[in-house]
Amino acid sequence: MKKKTLFMQFALAATLLFSTVTFAAERASVKDIPIGGSGQMEMVGTVEPTLLSVTMPAFVNFDISNSLDTQNKVISPRIPMKNNSNMPVQIDVAYTSVDISKLKDTTWSDNGTVGPNQIAIGLKEEEVKDEMPADFSKARWLKDNQRQDMNVMVLDVNQEGALYVVGALGAQVTENVTFNVTPTFVVSRTSE
Repeated sequence: MKKKTLFMQFALAATLLFSTVTFAAERASVKDIPIGGSGQMEMVGTVEPTLLSVTMPAFVNFDISNSLDTQNKVISPRIPMKNNSNMPVQIDVAYTSVDISKLKDTTWSDNGTVGPNQIAIGLKEEEVKDEMPADFSKARWLKDNQRQDMNVMVLDVNQEGALYVVGALGAQVTENVTFNVTPTFVVSRTSE
């Protein structure tokens, strides 16, 4: 008898507990508004911040010389990039500052084709791991001192990739002179 009474008390307590929770949930979520009347509804939302994080080097040295027997006249280190975000990102070049003032009588080419007194620098996504590109296929050319919205890479969540500097040099451009090319990279949520 004692077991039966204990069981009945437990069942009654469980029934009251669940019916109270159900009643409270129904009561809080339903409200009658008379015709012609007005009422308020409380809405609660959560803002989840989007943090975009990409790791890349801040400084890259490269050499350019006509003595190389490939179409690409640049020797560049591998430029590793890693997406640390929880969403895919795209990496674009928004602007490139170019200073070739030490290269006397030299002009900039922004399409990879150079005349005798021109230089062109671009970026190319790595196709074979740790292998410097020999040609310009799929290279993206940097424009000098002007705005450009040029996509250079798309990285998935936690994906790693790499770029190389590529370039062309006219036959009459002075070698053994330093010049500066400073692209401004912009990381954004990918539209793909």
